[in-house]
Amino acid sequence: MQQSQLVIAAALMLAGVSTVSAASSVDLSVTGKITPAACTPSLSRGGTVDHGKISVQDLNPRGNTQLPNATLTFEVNCVATTALAVKVTDNRFGTAGYTDWTDSYFGLGLASNNNKIGWYELRMNNATADGVPREVIESVDGKTWLYAGTVWQPNWMRSLNGATGSYAPLPMQAFKADLDFITWIVDKNKLPAAEEVLIDGSATLDVVYL
Repeated sequence: MQQSQLVIAAALMLAGVSTVSAASSVDLSVTGKITPAACTPSLSRGGTVDHGKISVQDLNPRGNTQLPNATLTFEVNCVATTALAVKVTDNRFGTAGYTDWTDSYFGLGLASNNNKIGWYELRMNNATADGVPREVIESVDGKTWLYAGTVWQPNWMRSLNGATGSYAPLPMQAFKADLDFITWIVDKNKLPAAEEVLIDGSATLDVVYL
C-alpha cells in the first residue's frame, strides 16, 4: 500500500566475516513506487459542519441530545485513472462521549471540567466512481477488503468495489460521495452550565494510493 508521499527505492546489504562455511550475509530491501497519479480531495462548505449556538436549556438533562443531521459532499479528482482509498482519522480520538463502541464514533473534544462533550457518527452514501454508482467497501490495512457497513469508523479506509463476487478497489478518476454526520451531545448535567462549551470535532481525510 502506498500513501501520498514519495518513496525512494533503495537496498542495503548487511555483511559480516565468519570462519564457518554457512552463509553469513542477508539482504534487506526497502522498496516502493513513485506513482504518476495525483489526486485532490475536497469537501463542500469548506469541510465545516456548523451547529451554531445551542442553548443548554434545550439539552436533555437525563440523556443524550441529537442535533440536526448534516451532509457534506466529498470528492476526489485525479489526473488519471487511479486505484485509491480514503482514510479517515479522528483528531479528537478518545473523546467520543458514548458509553459503548466509542472506537466507532468521532469525538467532540472535552469541556473545561474534562468531561466528554459528545460524539458524531460518520456515514458515506450515494458514492460514485466516474459518475457511476458503486458499492462502498472498506479495509483497515489496505489489503483485505470488506463490504462497508453503515458507520465509517476512525482509521478505516473506504473505496469503491471493482470486483464481481469479491471485494477489490476500483481504479477511478473521480470519486464522489455524500458524508452524513449524526451528532449527539451528552446529558447537559455533565457539562459546565455557567460557561460556553465549544463543540470541537475534527477529522482528517487522506487519499491513499493502492
